[in-house]
Amino acid sequence: MTQNLKYGEYWVGVDGGGTKCRAELFNELGKSLGQGIGGPANIAKHGQLALSSILTAVKNAVADAGLQFSEVSSELVVSAGLAGAYLDSSAALLKQWQHPFAELVFSSDLHTALLGAHGGRDGVVIITGTGSCAAVLQNGKVTQYGGYGFQLGDQASGAWLGQMAARRALLAADKLSPDNELWQSVRAFYHCATPSALVDKLNSALPGEFARFAPQLFALAKRDAAAESIINEGADYLNQLAQRATGESGMNLVLSGGLATAWRPYLADAVAARIQPAQHGPEWGAVYLAQQQLTSVDTSA
Repeated sequence: MTQNLKYGEYWVGVDGGGTKCRAELFNELGKSLGQGIGGPANIAKHGQLALSSILTAVKNAVADAGLQFSEVSSELVVSAGLAGAYLDSSAALLKQWQHPFAELVFSSDLHTALLGAHGGRDGVVIITGTGSCAAVLQNGKVTQYGGYGFQLGDQASGAWLGQMAARRALLAADKLSPDNELWQSVRAFYHCATPSALVDKLNSALPGEFARFAPQLFALAKRDAAAESIINEGADYLNQLAQRATGESGMNLVLSGGLATAWRPYLADAVAARIQPAQHGPEWGAVYLAQQQLTSVDTSA
């Protein structure tokens, strides 16, 4: 099998976020052959763990395609869009990585999401998953809004929603806010009988742990005022974010991420009217980026 392989025969696109990363294997004609999942891949936050997650996702995608990683690894072109990759420290780590691939191309997850969502053309993307941000691709330039991590921003993200729920639940437990269902829901979800137990569990928790509660918060908001106020605050932020990112450009807007469907009913009519379905996923966008950058590849056997 290896005798018939050629450079550029297999391309892998990776979408790496704070909770997990996903890899998709394509052939040289752009046909998807297999998918794989790995662990957290925010390169700025997770460092070596992110590298391990990328490798796991790629191996799983290769296996899903019915191929042997040991036979194809040295011919794989891997392109990764990773949360946190825009930082200098992240780029340095990725450049130093002794990976087993023929090539490794990387950029931010925003860049690859934009390329995939709009088929390589200009456009706007708002991502609402574990984290949140908006980005604009115009004339080859990516402009980012938000995406600063849930300690400093990431409003309307899963991590932010879960953190806000925990904070307000603790206020209710201390009788410092009007009685609500948040405390009972949060304590049940995290199996914590007391406020101190909840603090002990979440004090050093990663964003993904907070984000796990987000879907329940949307359901709770239908009957609880405290939960509803958190959702409304997040929706206000998303509407402002969308208006800032789209501006007067007239470009299409794609809403993506694990919470995109949940947020859709809360968007202003003017924002919702701009939303178009994504043409491709971020994994496709990562491969598109690599193919644009690697303009001359060795296609010899």
